Amino acid sequence: MDKPEAFYISSLYGECGADAWTWLVMGTNQKTHCSERSKIYGVSFLALLGAASPACGQEALPAIDIGVATPRADRAKSADDRFRSAHPGDALSDPATDNAPTPKSSVTRAGIEILGGPAQASAYKALDLLPSVIEDSADPYGLSFNRSITVRGVSDFFLSRTINGLPIQGIVGGADLFDLDDIGRIDLYRGSVPANQGLGFSNAAGVLDLNILPPKEKLSGMISQGVGSNGFHRTFARIDSGRLPTGTSFFISDSMSDADKWKGEGDARRKNVAFGLTQTLGDKLEVSVYGVHNDQKANAYRPLTFAQTQNLGATAFLDYNTGITGKSSVDANYYAFNQTRYVTNAIFAEIAYRIDPTQSIIAKPYYWRNSGYQQTAAGANVRLWPISNYNLGGTIEYRKHLPWDADVLLGFWAQSTEPEPPPLHQKLYAATALGALSFSRWSTLATSDTHKLFSPYTQYTQTFGPTTVSGGLRLHIESTPNLQYFNTAGLPDVGYADVWSLNPAPNPNARAPEMTYYEWLPNLGVRHRLSEEWSASASYSRKVGRPDWGPQASSFLGAEAAFLAKGINLATLMGRIRPETVDAVDVGLRYQTGDLTIAPTFFGFWTHKKEVLVYDPDVGQSYYQSNAATVGRGFELETSWKATDWLTLTGSATIAAETYVADIAAGATSTMRIGGKQTPYTPRYSAKLAATYHRDGFSITPILRYNSKRYGLADNSQSVSPFAIVDINASYEFGSRLGLTPMTLSAGMTNLFDHRYISAISVTETNLNSTSYYVGAPRTIFAGLSASF
Repeated sequence: MDKPEAFYISSLYGECGADAWTWLVMGTNQKTHCSERSKIYGVSFLALLGAASPACGQEALPAIDIGVATPRADRAKSADDRFRSAHPGDALSDPATDNAPTPKSSVTRAGIEILGGPAQASAYKALDLLPSVIEDSADPYGLSFNRSITVRGVSDFFLSRTINGLPIQGIVGGADLFDLDDIGRIDLYRGSVPANQGLGFSNAAGVLDLNILPPKEKLSGMISQGVGSNGFHRTFARIDSGRLPTGTSFFISDSMSDADKWKGEGDARRKNVAFGLTQTLGDKLEVSVYGVHNDQKANAYRPLTFAQTQNLGATAFLDYNTGITGKSSVDANYYAFNQTRYVTNAIFAEIAYRIDPTQSIIAKPYYWRNSGYQQTAAGANVRLWPISNYNLGGTIEYRKHLPWDADVLLGFWAQSTEPEPPPLHQKLYAATALGALSFSRWSTLATSDTHKLFSPYTQYTQTFGPTTVSGGLRLHIESTPNLQYFNTAGLPDVGYADVWSLNPAPNPNARAPEMTYYEWLPNLGVRHRLSEEWSASASYSRKVGRPDWGPQASSFLGAEAAFLAKGINLATLMGRIRPETVDAVDVGLRYQTGDLTIAPTFFGFWTHKKEVLVYDPDVGQSYYQSNAATVGRGFELETSWKATDWLTLTGSATIAAETYVADIAAGATSTMRIGGKQTPYTPRYSAKLAATYHRDGFSITPILRYNSKRYGLADNSQSVSPFAIVDINASYEFGSRLGLTPMTLSAGMTNLFDHRYISAISVTETNLNSTSYYVGAPRTIFAGLSASF
């Protein structure tokens, strides 16, 4: 009986998978059954109790500052300030991380611990309190791949996701690489972006930058165990070596997480191993190396149609089928045939050389490798997309502090990616009466060479008394790969590497040559201190969005004869889409004292060459063209306030709109009336508030999130009701009160009042004619115990 490649991938790793932590706890037998996981978690829980010992101090690794010389002790203190452990009363987010004029907000360690949830697996969830951010996941733990986020109405397809400023992750393989326990701070640039930030395929939606928590100066460790609704279990451990006599310090962390879906059948599992190593070589050179292995698998949640969203009392728990009927057209929606798995490895380094007290050179090479598969229902069949891609790249920067209180940065970034979307090979399978998959045919077969990106950039910052001016320029150069599709008729069920021995015939009309795009991305900003508490800022930058070549290729392959009849081949169609650009402007104020920060911001942006699906009456088909435009404007308010010694408030509010500039053709004789209409998914109003009460080791944080009405389609014909959700988190630190190592018991609930609502809307910014909807998770309860030394 034929099995898809995904089945062989799954069997390769075993039902539960195996990593370093598994080997340590379970031994070398990878075949241990999943039912034995509960024993592992029991051992982990006992290890928590065994970790009780007198507490040791913790101190962050000294940072290498660029510019002025800084004594090592001061640098250690500076690093500790940036990535210090969460303290009672900390705000969950900080709108005033630095004095740069760009609208950047940061999620603190306290915010990461609470907002990241018990799984600490999704950086998206940690952004929940920030203004103009709409984050939703189909499951409450952030372990599912059915998740979404928009920043000022722009989807994460256009979001630059970086780690320590490096665009390590790819387009496909969207799981977060690092556990949030290993992240010291999360920065989000919502509007204008400096030249040395936002590297990658796209930054039109902004920049999400994870800052790794580096090895600590003193020997320390932490272990935690979490449990929760729907069979949730998570074990995490990290140990830091401290600074050794050789000038070396390192950390190793490991985690295992799994949870059942809250509806239907299936689950999600995540295994993560990470390390970081820092070596000082004299007073001038410091080398840091970080690596991570992440293995994540999840069964998909089935979305609802708009009609089904109108009666959530009856449809909220609809999901993929849990039994086999013997009818392939029905069984394609069997839960086990709709799943995704990514196995990802990444390694990157930071090599900083201090030339003298005023100038430095930093090199950051990186490598990212992702393999796995996606299985999804495709009509009466199941489509298998085996995935194997990588990124190889790096940055090099020269930084100098000038005598007249100015800093200049010169940098260069390069990356090669091979392959990437569109898919190079996909197969279709039919479900059998025995619950297996039988090969039907190849649906896609193609070759592609390397996708290359280059960017020289510069940023200059000057301070004139109370005024800081910063401006820069980046040249974004992108060379798309040669793409060649092949005829697949009659090809058997063999692997991608073996199919070429059968000499499949290339389709001469389905070839797209390499194309190179050049986009200049300037930025300019100014911040002026009006008084000790007040400052004002204004900034502008141009950002870039990646064309989505996959749907364009699908449009051609699905109606090849119709296109060829009009003399249009794939190369012609690919030439009709280009990178979109966004001009973003932000004007804001900041009031900041020791206990209160208020940051109101007015913003606007203009999107050019936006890619949308447009009907061509000459061809009689719809395809993608970069000929739409949108205008966005809005107001954000972000605040944190330590109201008393025992009460801290963190919140944000947004009033925003993004509308299409003009109507677009929707059919042979019709027009989609979207001019002036709100773009899908984004609410006009949203508000978030967290209140943290803390006293005598006890802390409780209720969180309220409100979103107004949203739309599923661009013509605003499918509206989704507004919702307000309340989550609550509590903790009690009792170990130090007993003279032991710090130990903390925590508990919480998401969706406290068990509200039925639509969370994620599966909107593509190109196809404006269809969408699907995901139900928000019901009330979820969780608890955990952690110990550190």
